[in-house]
Amino acid sequence: MKIKAYGIKEKGGKAEPFYYERSLGENEVKVKIIYCSIARGDVQYISNDWGDTKFPLVPGHEIVGAVEETGSNVTTLKAGDLVGIGYQLEACFECEFCKEGNEQFCAQQKVIGVDCYGGLAEHIVVDNRFAFKLSPALHSANYVPLLSSGLAVYTGIMKAQLPAHSVVGVLGAGGLGQMAIQFLHKMGHKVYAFSHSLEKKEMINQLGAEFILSSNPGSLAALDKKFDLIISTLNVEYDLDAFLRILKPRGQFCVVASPLKKQSISIGLLYDYAQRTIYGNYVGSRKDMVDMLDFAAKHNMESMVEVMPFSEMNEAIEKVQTGAIKIRLVLKNQE
Repeated sequence: MKIKAYGIKEKGGKAEPFYYERSLGENEVKVKIIYCSIARGDVQYISNDWGDTKFPLVPGHEIVGAVEETGSNVTTLKAGDLVGIGYQLEACFECEFCKEGNEQFCAQQKVIGVDCYGGLAEHIVVDNRFAFKLSPALHSANYVPLLSSGLAVYTGIMKAQLPAHSVVGVLGAGGLGQMAIQFLHKMGHKVYAFSHSLEKKEMINQLGAEFILSSNPGSLAALDKKFDLIISTLNVEYDLDAFLRILKPRGQFCVVASPLKKQSISIGLLYDYAQRTIYGNYVGSRKDMVDMLDFAAKHNMESMVEVMPFSEMNEAIEKVQTGAIKIRLVLKNQE
């Protein structure tokens, strides 16, 4: 079948109509796209910041749509079902990681931007095991960012196995940070959000966190050894040592985004009178996705979004590139 998409043919290019052929496999579903987000990660793929973008690029790794066709082996989804699709589209289901339920570590996985075309399109064909049926409670554009940003931070938080009423810090209040604040607040933890943008204070408070101006050294000094967990959503350079110092002796530091340049660290901060841990998190398993979506539906978790039509996709991409939008941007397919 021929899929109509919107591709970017070169680094830093504009999205324009692009067609590609895609057959429907026995385990796959064809999905009519309703919503597709444009996230910071998408514009970084457009700029080839990580050096692995495959052009032409069809961005968009947070997708909500309706199933139109199903392959012969598909039994859990039917035409008309509303589904969410994230960054990962395939896995081998045979390796050690897949067998233990950690498909996100599969060496043969395929992901949007590197191996597959994404959601800036009329349709997408995906393995049904990576198309997640959505609750009617998760039907609006406000839930689109759950499919990647939400999954990444939720899984990172759950790995920490925090005790009840922990004290947690979130570095950054962009798309990932906003989701992290909400999850942690809904879980009952005391949340502090570090941002250099004073204009985000009101939004951060509304999401359930106390605002801390990260550019003020005195703010950090007053928080010595206070935090059980700090989760970093920053993709710009920052003083990692300063935040390790405000972790409790057995505190944890989770990284779900990273600056392009290497970060320096004083290793002694991990072991000197302490047993601190730094760990990273890469999206999540299919089970993690289901658990996260269930949690979001139960707690009525909505992302703050601006919705624009597909016809304004290049304007939308530019808004994200220039930082002109402080909340998540979601495109609505009106065809």
